[in-house]
Amino acid sequence: MTDNPYAPPKGPDEPWMPSGPPAEANPTDRSSAPKVFGVLSIVFASLILLAGLMQSCSGLASCAFSGIGNQVAKHETDQKKVKEITGAMRFMATVYSGMGVQGLILTIMSGLLLAIGIGQLRYRRWAGQWSIYWCWAAFVSLAAMVAISFLWIGPAYQDFITAMTRNAATGSIPSGMGSSMGSLFGGTFGVMMVIFYAPYPIIMLAYFSKERVRGVMTA
Repeated sequence: MTDNPYAPPKGPDEPWMPSGPPAEANPTDRSSAPKVFGVLSIVFASLILLAGLMQSCSGLASCAFSGIGNQVAKHETDQKKVKEITGAMRFMATVYSGMGVQGLILTIMSGLLLAIGIGQLRYRRWAGQWSIYWCWAAFVSLAAMVAISFLWIGPAYQDFITAMTRNAATGSIPSGMGSSMGSLFGGTFGVMMVIFYAPYPIIMLAYFSKERVRGVMTA
């Protein structure tokens, strides 16, 4: 039977075709990948946010090192020694200031990723586009943090070790230790940041750059 009374009757071998508009696709059939990324983004962002907040406090430690230098200047009569110690504390304060800036960058980026992750989990349309924005911002932020390690923290730590070498007993600290420790804090930590922080934005950018992926995020 059909809804049209004037339509010719169907033969016994003709398949029955339902009348009316086609049924809409079940919303639960859409890809679950954005939800998976949402969970990963929330977990990753939460961990880095905690680490970033703790590292941001390094900026306060820089003030403490400056205070140590001032206290030494009040109680030490040897002006040459005072100058060397206050210089060393100033270099260490510079190291912790650089670490504090890195922590601030991590805090801002992880807080933004946390909000985006919630949007991904709920299939928000804006989260699809902001996922791409965040990935490019993450690359710029990572480059900035690596530059801080190489150009700010590393040289300052090298100067600190060199200053301590001048104040230490002869032979107690190797003469080349400042350069090696500066390379460790600057170069090695910079490379470790690339290895740890770069993979996730690369993967997320490759995924959310696809129009069909962002197309399922319509909420």
